[in-house]
Amino acid sequence: MKKLLALGMGLIALLLVLILATFGLMHTRYLTPSAQWLTDHLWPGELTFTRLEYDYPRHFRLHDVTLDQDEKPLHFQQVDVWLSARPWQDDKWVIDSLLLDGANFSAGLPSHPFLSELKLNQLALHNIDFAMDGLIARGFDLQIKNPSWHSATQLLPYGELQLSAEQFYWHSEAIDNVLVDADYQPADSTVYGASFIWRGGQFSGQAEQYPQGWSLVNVTINQLNLDQDLTQLTAPWWPLLRSHVARINSLDILNSNLRVAGSEMANLALSAENLQLDHTWWQQQQGYLSLNADSMTSHGLQWVEPSVKLDFEPDKIQISDFASEVLQGSLQLSGELTPGQVHLHHLTARGLKWFGEQDSDWHWLSMDLSNWHALQIDQFDLHNLQLIQLRHTPAWQLTGLNAEGRDTELMRDGKWGLWQGSAIISANNASIGSVLSSQGIIEMHSDNGRWWLDRAFLPLEKGYIDANAEWHFAADSAPWKVALHTDGLPLTELHQWLTLPFRFDALADLDLNAEGLAGDYSMLAHSLTGELQLGLRHGVLTTQQNQQLVVQPFTLDGLTISADRGRLQLNAAPLAGPGLDARLQGNIDLVAPQQGTLELQSRQGCQQTRFDLLRNQQAEETLSAKACADTLSRERARE
Repeated sequence: MKKLLALGMGLIALLLVLILATFGLMHTRYLTPSAQWLTDHLWPGELTFTRLEYDYPRHFRLHDVTLDQDEKPLHFQQVDVWLSARPWQDDKWVIDSLLLDGANFSAGLPSHPFLSELKLNQLALHNIDFAMDGLIARGFDLQIKNPSWHSATQLLPYGELQLSAEQFYWHSEAIDNVLVDADYQPADSTVYGASFIWRGGQFSGQAEQYPQGWSLVNVTINQLNLDQDLTQLTAPWWPLLRSHVARINSLDILNSNLRVAGSEMANLALSAENLQLDHTWWQQQQGYLSLNADSMTSHGLQWVEPSVKLDFEPDKIQISDFASEVLQGSLQLSGELTPGQVHLHHLTARGLKWFGEQDSDWHWLSMDLSNWHALQIDQFDLHNLQLIQLRHTPAWQLTGLNAEGRDTELMRDGKWGLWQGSAIISANNASIGSVLSSQGIIEMHSDNGRWWLDRAFLPLEKGYIDANAEWHFAADSAPWKVALHTDGLPLTELHQWLTLPFRFDALADLDLNAEGLAGDYSMLAHSLTGELQLGLRHGVLTTQQNQQLVVQPFTLDGLTISADRGRLQLNAAPLAGPGLDARLQGNIDLVAPQQGTLELQSRQGCQQTRFDLLRNQQAEETLSAKACADTLSRERARE
């Protein structure tokens, strides 16, 4: 027993001597060659360095370190190792902290598994440059607590990390001054803070990971200038962001210029809260969005200083305080949207000026509204609008246009009309072609699709138009009736819509009282009933006869057109004028209008011309001697 005790005491004494000898070497010039000799024997040809330094109690610093295994060698300018108090545990070396400083991996990051074979309490990388799969990093720094690798292809180990880089360059896109503080885990990771610069924009914020994706928290984007449409962005990180970010907890975009879905926004300020990016607008739960900008261009319209606030609920978007200058005027509205429906509480427009001179002026009018089938406006007020259309013939204009409506329903089941409510429209001046009106007014109201034109009074240059009407367009048969009176109505522009074998102009005095059913053409053809009394004065008839252009002044008195359940009878009425013997007559059954007649017969001397107004045809014939003599006699009698 004494011998065993003496042997044990000797071994302990020898171990203490070895430890003291090693400790002594650490503070002498023999430390580096001794350590190099030791590594050559333990890991021959795998680990080399030029100098080794030691700081009490467990800090080692290696310079110009090369680790050579299997593939390409790893070279670091400096490696700092802080050993654990228990350096060997569970068949692994235990290191409190490892710092790898100064490396350039231009041919791709190494796949050495040496770090995963260690038990690290903290890993740090400093001043690393690398290129990998199109990604180039400069000045890359990384610090991770308790790093762990779950797969050989894992680029970053899991753990609490702080990451920074002077620049990441990925497929022609540069991201500068990157800083990230995060807890990176296989699930439920958290970004405590991140910031970077991209395309001049300063990005900062936090993020949280949930099973359905990442949520952005307190993210701010400042001074971003994006000349490419966001919906067509080709930046490589954009698809990753769209596929992994599921929710915006809070996002602010400030002083930025963006393009989104064809719209351009200058000096944009946007705030978004509680939006689910993997949901549609109609599926949001208590979301919020506010926006204002110096200007926004969309569908050919420029909006100046637009601002709006939107609140999102399931199947409902509340619009608060939309305001903007547009078309040299101002527009304000508030209301709510539901799938396929628009309900505005108020709409106010002042001083809008629209000039339809070029095709581009019509772009905003061609917006696709096929998804909307209902429009209600509780109150609208339009003041001093100016609308001028010069692109198509006939040109028309409305200036000093005012309109107000109360409790109006303007679209139902995708069909436009005043389905409900009341409206008053007036204009200082209105014209179509050469027909002018001033200080006109139209008043109307409707009750569940039964519409009344209470008053329409349009003063003309030499007369007026006065009308009232009723139309139950919501009913299947759509019964209607109208009373119209005109005095001095110019017919100058009538040829724009009628195809006739001649041209004419006149001032029309007419009285019309008619009624019928407008459910479809068959109903109209069997129901039209009423009477039209027409007189034309200061008329000019221009015809082509015997290959000569004939211009003939005329008047027409006492023309009556009566309609009885779709059968129209036009009494024979003479056109009076110097040297003119003409008569207008006809009858038409709307059930078979192609079999009807509507003719103007004109005789001048021994020549007779028949104008078929229904078929746009003209026929000429020479009268017999007796008929010619009678015509000449009548002409001399009129003279």
